[in-house]
Amino acid sequence: MTTQLDCSLGFKKETTYGTAVTVDRFAEFTEESLAREPTFVQGAGMRVGSRVARSKRRVLVKDQAGGDFTVEMVHKGLGPILEALFGVATSTLIPAQTGAYQQLFTPTKTDPLPSYTIQKGIPPIGGGAVTAMTFLGAVCMSGEFSASAADIVKLKTTWNAREVKTDIAYAAPSYVVDPELFHFAQGAITIGGSQTLPTATAPATGGTVAATIEAFTLTYDNKIDEGGFNLGGGGKRIRKPVVGLADVKGKVTAEYSDTILRDAYMNQTPLALTLTFTSPVIIGTSANPVLQIHIPDLRLEGELPKAAGGSPVKQEIDFTVLDNLLAPLPIYVSLVTTDAAI
Repeated sequence: MTTQLDCSLGFKKETTYGTAVTVDRFAEFTEESLAREPTFVQGAGMRVGSRVARSKRRVLVKDQAGGDFTVEMVHKGLGPILEALFGVATSTLIPAQTGAYQQLFTPTKTDPLPSYTIQKGIPPIGGGAVTAMTFLGAVCMSGEFSASAADIVKLKTTWNAREVKTDIAYAAPSYVVDPELFHFAQGAITIGGSQTLPTATAPATGGTVAATIEAFTLTYDNKIDEGGFNLGGGGKRIRKPVVGLADVKGKVTAEYSDTILRDAYMNQTPLALTLTFTSPVIIGTSANPVLQIHIPDLRLEGELPKAAGGSPVKQEIDFTVLDNLLAPLPIYVSLVTTDAAI
């Protein structure tokens, strides 16, 4: 018997694009919109006496699937989702920290991104058995990190899948035990100043502490192509999508207490940014779970401060991440975890 709370979402990297594997990692997601996305075309030929489009002239010309799901960021079990987003992932034992690892996620420089089998389980109203919908050849198109005041850090990922099937057996979920949530109260951010890149075993360091930031979002878009729907594929994509020129943008909301960000915007000053969330829990010998986003070079898009009718003045400042050709990569996401493997 089930309730409407018994929804599940599992995933696993595929060996062959579009060939199902049994999912064995499960996310405690908060919302999802995974669905079939078919394209139907209706024949337009005229016929005497027929005033409504005819059923025999409706054809399926393109068949794919996709959608979003959102997870709360925790220190265990989310490595596969981050690897799917960026394409490159390493997991390295931290020196002198038995049982603690740093996972480092960076943008791929090689096509294609990995593909995944994603299965969602949806219980029917009335307590019946969970029904399974399995998405094959799922590739992560983009991801959005968000950290708002008095809230949990979240990641929303958007996926393109080759197809969805309903005849694959439901895989009963099993979950990571007691993962620690990352949340706003654990966060700290540095913008500008001298910052050191992360390594395989150590997070980024340095920079100028920014004490006025109350919200942060970052979107990483792989800009995958829309091709691969070729003759012989039955209307489905016959190859993995390839990546394009990635688009990396974000926004910070800041109280206006000084002119540093205003002047950086006006002068288009290159700035490094590091956002770090540190859990007080001890893992390994003496390590703490850490989630960190490091950007070596960004440019602020504005805005200038505006009067707020007597309330504290705030700025919503968009930014664009750029490749300065000095840092090896334009963005790094690291996770200190007890997971030895991604």
